[in-house]
Amino acid sequence: MLPVSTPANATLSDRKFLFALVALSLFFAVLPFVVGLVSAPTGGAYLGYQYNTDDHMVYSAWMRQAMDGRFLMDNRFTTDAQPSLTVNVYFFVLGLIAKITGIPLASTLSRLFFSGLFIVLANRMVKRLGWESGTTRLALILTVIGGGLGFLVWHTFGVAIVKPVSPLFTEMLGGNLPTDVWQPEGFVFPSMLTNGLFMVSLCLIVFAMQCILDAKESWKPVLPGAGALCLLMNIHSYDVLIVALVMIGFLAATFVRKEVTVQWGLRAAAIAAGAIPSALWFMHVLSVDAVFKARASTDTPSANFRAVLFGYVLMMILALAGLVMRPTDQVVLKQRRLAGVAFAALLFIGLFAASGDSKAKYFLDASGWLTATIAAVGITALLADENPVCNLLISWAMVGTVAIYFPGLFQRKLAMGLSVPWAILAAYGIAAILKDQKQSIRTMGTALAAILLGATSLRWFARELQFIKDNTSRTAVQNVFLDADTKKIMDYLNGLSGRHILIAPPGVPSTAFKDGSQEGGQVSTSPLVPDLNPIASGLTGIYTYAGHWSETPDYDKHRGLLQKIYFEKKDDAYESALLSLSKADYAITLDAKAFPIDAMPDLSKFGEVVVDGSHFKLIHLKQAAVSDSKS
Repeated sequence: MLPVSTPANATLSDRKFLFALVALSLFFAVLPFVVGLVSAPTGGAYLGYQYNTDDHMVYSAWMRQAMDGRFLMDNRFTTDAQPSLTVNVYFFVLGLIAKITGIPLASTLSRLFFSGLFIVLANRMVKRLGWESGTTRLALILTVIGGGLGFLVWHTFGVAIVKPVSPLFTEMLGGNLPTDVWQPEGFVFPSMLTNGLFMVSLCLIVFAMQCILDAKESWKPVLPGAGALCLLMNIHSYDVLIVALVMIGFLAATFVRKEVTVQWGLRAAAIAAGAIPSALWFMHVLSVDAVFKARASTDTPSANFRAVLFGYVLMMILALAGLVMRPTDQVVLKQRRLAGVAFAALLFIGLFAASGDSKAKYFLDASGWLTATIAAVGITALLADENPVCNLLISWAMVGTVAIYFPGLFQRKLAMGLSVPWAILAAYGIAAILKDQKQSIRTMGTALAAILLGATSLRWFARELQFIKDNTSRTAVQNVFLDADTKKIMDYLNGLSGRHILIAPPGVPSTAFKDGSQEGGQVSTSPLVPDLNPIASGLTGIYTYAGHWSETPDYDKHRGLLQKIYFEKKDDAYESALLSLSKADYAITLDAKAFPIDAMPDLSKFGEVVVDGSHFKLIHLKQAAVSDSKS
């Protein structure tokens, strides 16, 4: 451990630092939202999201149902029959708040609140390490802004490199962008910018872990810890698996330190049991709701390990250096630590080499993942420290890095907060490397490290502002703003009662995406035709035939039907038959003069125009299939 220095005014000074860090983080996290609000077009509205807008509409649809008083929710992005059994406590509460504030503001306030709370919880965890005040502060700063090398090959859209910066670097990455460019849940500041669900989940993860640590001495933290895991399982179930896997590594380190006790084990098990009620409900819904099951079966594999490694590599190198440099007078302990760091390096090098020719969707099979996990647990045991919090962070860093390849669906979600342990351990590494240098060198070295590790976070912030300027989401098929026409349509749909089904044109991205010029800035990236299907379900609660790529079962087939309805102009009988297949009673259509799209049928002949705009119209369809769809 680094020597501890606690001057008399340290507590007050640390509180001021914590307050300043929270205030500064929240300022940058909310600034794009403020810019969006003041930039909204006359008569239109700011949606409140720039990154993965379609996913935010899923959250919004739950909030919209809560606004109507529904605790048991269903999926508004499909017309399939459902039992309406979905429960999400977080979005239900946000929906109640949204009745007063509206959905975008409620989401933003929650994002800011839990961003601030996370920093406070992280501060509590880092304080328990007993490090010198400067190292503690650096750990908190890096926890917030820490990233990898994504800033060197930055892309605004996508996960593949389409604008190579260096042929060698591109080859090393296997043609994929580092995850710190596009995966916000793996990093703190990108999550603060984009997603309140990620921040509340991070808070629950850190709080539950600290409750398990506190359970060594008392039963007092058991109930709060169990409650945290119960809520976490309900709102973001994958994260419970992260906690479970990390605790396996932590148990190995604790066993090596000969600190395992029966009482501690019983209390930790009681905390873990808190997840059982939510897990049982999850399994029940999975067994009776075909739509929920289809959604849960969506392939979401983790990125190739090369993309993952370069998303965290700077923090990894500094962290491993710090683990080697921990002072000790015990030769055996020092040798064990050296072996642990050496094996960690070999594990990562091996995964890097194995990922070079990997074309499989899932990088590791079950046996490969189990082997890597056993290795990570063993490395955690070799690196065991006298401080339990340090052991927990080591386990989170080592086991968490291979946990993302757990042989199951939604792998990518298991990267939640992975930067946190690496950032904290990296701060120790920086302090250890610079501790014998002059003050001026220590200051410059620390500043340089913070700039390098924070460069990607800065680019995330700039990209959010760029999205607002270009009126485009990272999805490339949603706008950031509703124009006056679409705002009127959403207001009309919000005034409907009962169950209704809507279709809208599938999104058509900008021509900039045909040749990769979206990364060069020569062509506008605002979509040619925005996909209003998820927007309508999210903001009004209406059911959409093809609303979301993962929420709509058999989405590609449904989207294909919309392509035919809107972009294939044929005879009336054919067009009517297509509309009947959708079972929609409302349709958003485009004014042909406002969009450079050929062969757009005039759907107004099949119903009544109820909102007539210069760009978009809303048609109440008059067809026999409507009554069939409601029966």
